[in-house]
Amino acid sequence: MKLKDLRVSWRQLLAEPAYSLVVVLGLAVAIAAAYLIALLLNDRWLPDPSVPRPDRVVRLEFKGNIPGRNDDWFSSMPFVFRHALLDAKAPVSHVARVAESDLGLRVGEQVSKNHVMFADPELVDIFGLKALSGDVRAALSKPDTVALTTGAAERLFGRSSDVLGQRLRMRGQEMTVAALLPRQAANSELEFDVLANFESPASDQAPWMLRAWYFINGNVYARLADGASAAQLGTLMQSIFDRSPGTTEVPPEWRAGGRKSAFVRAMPLTRIPFEGGGSQTRLMLYSALSLMALTMLALAAINYVNLSSVRTLRRQREIAVRKSLGASPARLGLQFVLESSLVASLAGVVGLLLAWLLAPGFADLLDVQFASKLFAPAQLISLALACLLLGALTGLYPARVALGVHCAPALQGRKQSEGAAGRRLRRAMTVLQFSAALTLSGAAVVVVWQSEFVARLNPGFKTEGLLAIELPPSAKREAKLGLYEALRGHASVQRLSMSDDIPGRNGIGAVVSLTRGATKVSTRRSLADGSFVDTYGIPLLAGSLDGVSVPEVSPFDPSVPKQVWPVLIDATSAQAMGFASPNDALGQVMLAEDLEVRVQAVSGPIRQESARDLRQPQLFMLLKHGHSVLTLAGSDLPALRAAAQEAWPRYFPEDVLLLSSVHEELAQRYRLDRNIGRLIAVTSLLALLLAAFGVYALAAYTVRRAALEIVIRKLHGAGHRHIAALLIKEFAPLLGLAALISLPLIWWIAQQYLSGFVERAQMGGWPLLAALLGTLLMSALAGLRHALAAMSMRPIMALRD
Repeated sequence: MKLKDLRVSWRQLLAEPAYSLVVVLGLAVAIAAAYLIALLLNDRWLPDPSVPRPDRVVRLEFKGNIPGRNDDWFSSMPFVFRHALLDAKAPVSHVARVAESDLGLRVGEQVSKNHVMFADPELVDIFGLKALSGDVRAALSKPDTVALTTGAAERLFGRSSDVLGQRLRMRGQEMTVAALLPRQAANSELEFDVLANFESPASDQAPWMLRAWYFINGNVYARLADGASAAQLGTLMQSIFDRSPGTTEVPPEWRAGGRKSAFVRAMPLTRIPFEGGGSQTRLMLYSALSLMALTMLALAAINYVNLSSVRTLRRQREIAVRKSLGASPARLGLQFVLESSLVASLAGVVGLLLAWLLAPGFADLLDVQFASKLFAPAQLISLALACLLLGALTGLYPARVALGVHCAPALQGRKQSEGAAGRRLRRAMTVLQFSAALTLSGAAVVVVWQSEFVARLNPGFKTEGLLAIELPPSAKREAKLGLYEALRGHASVQRLSMSDDIPGRNGIGAVVSLTRGATKVSTRRSLADGSFVDTYGIPLLAGSLDGVSVPEVSPFDPSVPKQVWPVLIDATSAQAMGFASPNDALGQVMLAEDLEVRVQAVSGPIRQESARDLRQPQLFMLLKHGHSVLTLAGSDLPALRAAAQEAWPRYFPEDVLLLSSVHEELAQRYRLDRNIGRLIAVTSLLALLLAAFGVYALAAYTVRRAALEIVIRKLHGAGHRHIAALLIKEFAPLLGLAALISLPLIWWIAQQYLSGFVERAQMGGWPLLAALLGTLLMSALAGLRHALAAMSMRPIMALRD
């Protein structure tokens, strides 16, 4: 290869700017998407490099075995397992508990929100945490010291260094900064702004939570001892749990017939992306992203091969001249491979810039962060090599076409074709483009349709016009009551209520066994006050909460004398308990575990679970003010926000006000599905555009090859519709074959995606029809120019050629 060949390739690109723009941009968009997805997968599948021997670090995971449910593995674990493993002399060198919370930290008069992680000092040894200054282990060994990341230091003190010895307030406790850490990598298992001692008074851990075997409120990590395996530790953990009091903390029917009430395991850090809690959803997402990246690259490559092949046939005389002047087959073939490599390299540069521009939006769309840097040397070298390989592969077929040009006919001006084999290959590539575009379009319709369907499911309560205030876990009852009374008198607040959570935000929730005679039903238990029904607009089928005496102290407080507790149940619960009608349930006394409850009202069916889970029977225990969420109802959300912001500092001066729209909070459950649907929709649109370019190239080639036939038909009286039918005859079988290939693929994708939902939209054949109509429209537009050219072709010009 000579420098002259490179100059020739460059001049060829400059000679046809429209062609060059199409092929470079098509490849650039595909390369940008593939590059971003490759970086994301690399980050998620490789552990944080700062963790020493990550395969020896395990996260303890828990899975409940509640009858009638099929819960996934939780990444969380009961805290009691730390002491249980140490007492059993388990094969671990270190074990640490971790509890996380978003807290307001005060420095002077300023309060800022920070993500605080309360952990045992052994966490330092497990993850190899290293401080920029100070001693992290010492900071986690004392109840009144903390370690900050540089980001938290900048937020709290306005600088990222020289903060050791500075003081701040956390949940009313004075804390001293004893260590400064760097920011965690985006693929780190640990995410925090502040580290503090697990047993610090600021952690506010209730003693019963530390002893409970069936309550998960945080994580437990361990580092395996030399020679031990995660499987061995998991077997020991299961044995410990099966002999523990945890088996008696659950209803008897959960363990009837030798049934295990829960499963536990130890998951190595390196296997969490593939097998850890929630990994099934992640793997489906990453598989879909990988498939989209490969599909876009393949479509862009096919598009380039199609366009460059047509262009090569137009360059027959140039090729014949070069052959006549002594150009060897190797050099001629290398010239076309070099042109393809130059196009791929330019596309790589443009694609890198597109990736840089699209990275923030892509990360926000998938709710991820990139640990790898876009312009890191290793990534750039990989990108360059991949572009050169792509260029070499896409240049092989145009080189083959060029080598097949015969000099004498080309120099005489007689046009040559690529042969029957070449035409079959081009048609096969067009079918592949059509199939990919149809499949992606159908998949986009399925995901978007299902996302919209589940977003519109009626949960049994209203979500619009509601603003939720998160109350601090350590807040005094008097402060909660003071805020409640202050907001109740505000003009913008029409109704307000307190509950243990926003209904439906937590897809799992607490479960109790509701008993009536011989009937026992696992029921979801929630806590709410008497105005909860009015605030959330819950329709009552029977009974009323007006005039009901609502207790002010939690039924779980051991100092409270036993009494019959007032409750609200939904229609699903009433039916499951065997009541013939909602009215029959009124006044009935049942057992919720060992607590007697009386039904005061029955509501319509309420769904707090996501559309992926079965609807559970609901039980709302009535309680005044002892809750963690205060919900305001009103027609003007900005006015509600202003009212909350004005009243908050008077009652919670040490805490950050956390406000959220109930509608937006519940919409977060399906945010990822909606974003994936949008991503697939964008990908399918790009696939349609690339397929359209393929149609454009094939139409150009068809008109060129059939020019003589077209003019002879016109001379014999053929009209425009006959000429159009000639082109349709070329494309219709290809599109039909692509539809036959895509139909089972779309059906399979729909079944795989919808299998994760209990509530499914009824789509029928609409996804395929929508995809087919979209592809037909794009194909018609792409082939329109050459169809018009064929219809207006002058016979004299074709006969002269």
